[in-house]
Amino acid sequence: MKTYDLIFSNDRKFRIIRHVLFWAVFYVYQVVRVSFLFPPNQLWNSVILILVTSLVLGIFYNMVVTYSVAYYLVPKFFDKKKYAQFAMGILILLVIVFCYHILFNSIIKPFPNAVGTTKQHPYIFLRGNIIRILGNPPLICALFLSLKTVKRWHLKQVENETLTREKANAELQLLKAQIHPHFLFNTLNNIYSFTLTKSPLAAELVQKLSDMLNYMITDCDQILVPLEKEIQLLKDYIGLEKVRYGDRLDIQMHINGDYENCMIVPLLMIPFVENCFKHGASMMRGKQWMHLIININDNNLDFNLSNSKPLQPKSSNKNGIGLLNVQKRLGLLYPERYQLDINSADNTFSVYLKIELQKKIISSEDKFILSRKSSLPNNKFLQEELTTTILNNENI
Repeated sequence: MKTYDLIFSNDRKFRIIRHVLFWAVFYVYQVVRVSFLFPPNQLWNSVILILVTSLVLGIFYNMVVTYSVAYYLVPKFFDKKKYAQFAMGILILLVIVFCYHILFNSIIKPFPNAVGTTKQHPYIFLRGNIIRILGNPPLICALFLSLKTVKRWHLKQVENETLTREKANAELQLLKAQIHPHFLFNTLNNIYSFTLTKSPLAAELVQKLSDMLNYMITDCDQILVPLEKEIQLLKDYIGLEKVRYGDRLDIQMHINGDYENCMIVPLLMIPFVENCFKHGASMMRGKQWMHLIININDNNLDFNLSNSKPLQPKSSNKNGIGLLNVQKRLGLLYPERYQLDINSADNTFSVYLKIELQKKIISSEDKFILSRKSSLPNNKFLQEELTTTILNNENI
């Protein structure tokens, strides 16, 4: 039995165990409290009386009050802001409990030998009833509701984290499907034209397009991927676009640093590059340019991208859907561990991205396994996904 399941699981078995433990602890408290009412020399002779009284005058009516409030009055009235009906229900419960105590103490008289039960000190009918009616039930009920509220809050947090994880995965799937349709259409047209002339470029273009699609469909299902594959995706994409635009587009791409042992969240950089062609070169005539510089220093990646763009302000695209999705993913997966600057001037669009990379280790079976969770960004979502991957012994 896991401690987490015992505390938070909604399974019927664990719920019953939780309730039994709660009332068992309270029953022990009641037995100890009631035992102090008897002289020490009479404790062993009054054990049965103490146990029965603690159950009847301690547990039974507190359970009635607590469950009535927690599972009837609160959801039916308090949660619906029907405070008058809620207060009336509490008052009715107190009257019932008071009548129960008066009847039980008058007929059974459970403390004939208890300290303070003489006529001069009528413990049962005054002090005892006041404490039990106005003291214990509200405290026990408040404690029960507090534990229930904490459990509900925690489960809500878990639900929110699950939704966040699903949202991040959905946005990743959207990014996979977001490669501009015109790019695929024009690339296939280019390949077709080269096949007519039997140019060796046709096979090269097919290979680049095949590698891109294969990577996006298969490898990108992992939470982290090798950085060299992300960079190769950029190279293939830019290579295909370079064939399309020819000499009228000046493309400069520089990769500096060792990136063979680095890991990164997939499809973080490709939307920026796609944006250059979609809203830059494809919207303009004449000579255009695009410059991409990627520097890898230690565990940091610096991504600098700039391109020419039309003069029209409407083409700034600073808030494009693709770029917004990337910003959301960065916020989810690299909280406070990234820097993103997007600037749009009159005829230039630039992006600067800096993130922390993770290292990969090659095991004896030549499988990539992510480094310890302490080397990851301080993000619960990433850590949970990484732990699952390692335990399942999946390839990354």
